[in-house]
Amino acid sequence: MRSSPRRILIVRPSALGDVCRTVPLAWSLREAFPKATLDWVVEDRWVGAVQGHPAVDRIIGFPKGDFRSWWRSVPTAVQALQWMTKLRRGRYDLVIDAQGLARSGLMTLVTGARTRVGHRGSREFAWIGSNRLVGKRRESHVVDAMLDLVAAVGAPMRADMRLEVSAAGTREWQAAAERASLRPRMLLLATTNGWLGKRWVDERWTELLHRTRSELLASGIHDVVLTGAPGEEPQTAPIAESLRQVAGLRVHDFAGQLSVAATVAAVRAATLLIGLDSAPIHMAVGLGTPFVGLYGATRPWIDGPYGGAAWCVHGGAGMQLDAHEHRHAARGAAVMERISVDAVAGLVRRRLRPAEVAA
Repeated sequence: MRSSPRRILIVRPSALGDVCRTVPLAWSLREAFPKATLDWVVEDRWVGAVQGHPAVDRIIGFPKGDFRSWWRSVPTAVQALQWMTKLRRGRYDLVIDAQGLARSGLMTLVTGARTRVGHRGSREFAWIGSNRLVGKRRESHVVDAMLDLVAAVGAPMRADMRLEVSAAGTREWQAAAERASLRPRMLLLATTNGWLGKRWVDERWTELLHRTRSELLASGIHDVVLTGAPGEEPQTAPIAESLRQVAGLRVHDFAGQLSVAATVAAVRAATLLIGLDSAPIHMAVGLGTPFVGLYGATRPWIDGPYGGAAWCVHGGAGMQLDAHEHRHAARGAAVMERISVDAVAGLVRRRLRPAEVAA
């Protein structure tokens, strides 16, 4: 850039996992422009994941749920317009559209910033909102693709995934852990997903714990915690009930009971996380928590945990899959069924070796 920006905005409202893996942009921009004010638009329900992040000055909550179907309601349309007006009043010099969808492109355009950076060929014509377009490398990880955006304005491509746990999230998690009498070492299971095509066969979770029970107990893990967002309790309840058959393990179903900030704290506290293609896996990367990921139609080296594809079992390995195959429930489920208990158990055993857990 010709001059250093004074006010910078990152536009990456959602989803939660994508928010967690956008932090390298914040770190990179902070390093390049240490005196600038750096704000970030995040969907309001995900604010807790990055609230108080040291690289960011302000998190701007985007009330996506409130603005849904705005064109059907005059009062809602007025509220959306008022929110956009406040965004424009930010008087940003530099805006990075890291989402690449219609709503993020509109937000980027509305700011009126002198420099607005986005990916060329973004979906839903989002590229219209940017005046500096960056080509997207094929077969590159999404984090690397986002870092290309900040590189275009002279910022270092700093692939720093570090997340911070807020004080409020820590307090909430500690209170929940005390109520459940959790021991210091625990296994965290992220068994839920909004896409049917990304879920594993329920019965295999129990089989997995039967197979790895001796290693879990030997490593001092006696507590198993299931996590999930509000509304996902029907997914976790039958799995938790079945897991209680595994002798020596205490099972706690926390689905719907923790805020996003407390979930981040829970991931940090876990000895090991086993999860589907979902936000907790990306949290684990940013917090240094050992994990094992279960990926079906999604390619872990592109959309999975950054630098952690080796710790993922890929059901779609060797298959020709559409990028959105998981959105088709039956086809996605068929790919997830290819993930064997043996394959997951093998990675779990490796993670539970003292050298691996400490890594």
